[in-house]
Amino acid sequence: MAFFDDEQYYDDNKYGELDFDQHMALFLRIRNWAVEAPKNIRYNKSLYRKYVLKKIEEVAGYACSGHIPAQDYMGYIYKRGFGDFFPINYRRALEWNIIAAKNGSKLAPQKMKVFLNPAIDMIFLSPRFPIIVKYNDINRSNYFWFLSQYICDVLYKEMKLNPGDMAKKELIEEDTNQNSTIIYLDRYRDRVVTKAIEQLVKELPEEAQTDGDVKNIVNADDLDNPDGDNGDDIDIDEI
Repeated sequence: MAFFDDEQYYDDNKYGELDFDQHMALFLRIRNWAVEAPKNIRYNKSLYRKYVLKKIEEVAGYACSGHIPAQDYMGYIYKRGFGDFFPINYRRALEWNIIAAKNGSKLAPQKMKVFLNPAIDMIFLSPRFPIIVKYNDINRSNYFWFLSQYICDVLYKEMKLNPGDMAKKELIEEDTNQNSTIIYLDRYRDRVVTKAIEQLVKELPEEAQTDGDVKNIVNADDLDNPDGDNGDDIDIDEI
């Protein structure tokens, strides 16, 4: 499928310019393609298993090469599994979601809100938060995506993730202990938030370091339940 060869889907800057609905459309395109099969294959259970597994392997290859919508798909398929031949693997789903989010996916953070929302609340409480807001044009419609990407970038480094390294792992490997995955992720929270704030401050322009005019720029409470499209009305099971 030529879609997998489009360079803009390998470029985190270009991909980040697309909105949530565009990211969703690209993900659905892969999800639908992965299960499409000619009738003579679809109605033969053995053939259909092999056919779909081959497509999942193909998507995995593109994901490992840096195709961001494919990375979204891998986070999805590992969380949901497929039939009785592609088992759930919550740890692998988490890894792919972090990789996709780090690369600018607006779908992946939705699946990590149990971790990301408390982490973002911790950033809200930082005394540096007002100046971070002022110099990054953070508002009610974009704060979740903006901060999630920074947090996931730090997670990506802390967990030593790499799309290329994912290719070395077994494609089919079961891990249905979701609680273990949540506990594993939670142990990173404090360290990751601290480093995310450090990174945000480090990237501020020089004048921001001595800018004292940051009082009353923003109230963190004003960013709760944003009016913009933060995906709160999305059926998380769809992605």
